[in-house]
Amino acid sequence: MKKFIDKWKSKKVIDKIGDVLFIAFVIAMIIPSSRMAITVAVKRVFAFAPREISREERVSLIPDDFDWPMEDEMGNILNLGDFLGKTLFINEWATWCPPCVAEMPSIQKLYDALKDNDSVKFIIVTNEARHVVEEFMDREGYTFPYMIARSNPPGPFAVRSIPTTFLVAPSGEIVLKETGSKKWHGAETVELISNLSRQP
Repeated sequence: MKKFIDKWKSKKVIDKIGDVLFIAFVIAMIIPSSRMAITVAVKRVFAFAPREISREERVSLIPDDFDWPMEDEMGNILNLGDFLGKTLFINEWATWCPPCVAEMPSIQKLYDALKDNDSVKFIIVTNEARHVVEEFMDREGYTFPYMIARSNPPGPFAVRSIPTTFLVAPSGEIVLKETGSKKWHGAETVELISNLSRQP
């Protein structure tokens, strides 16, 4: 132990600072609350803009693919099919998921940019209990609408991991599908959604 202490004392100040920061990082990763904060911060730094699916690879949905009951913030039971003919931004997420939490500020900015466009519908959907989601939304100050799923998603929206986000054109075509944290509020994404919302 004395050898270790002597060796550490002989290090340069910058190396000692690096050791202390590394130990602090390891300890922080052991504690669940700080692990979540660190993971969220890292995911935000490395979030990239989403990519549109090429026209040849897009999937066209049928009306049955929109049969997905959910409950809005007010407790009203709705169905995804109620929004056929609109541009749909569908994000499947959970409050316990670090990549989901990491992209929420970007989704809020996207929502702020498009909330006055009646042709665009935000479906931010989770299967968690309402009180858990309400507490999260209030604590973080998010104002975008959220939905509570009341059944498993239909085939095209059944995902293996979250967050997964779909952008569906008014025609029913999936224009974008992304898994993991993304930078949603970029100018190109806002323009893409705006252009889709102008389709007949």
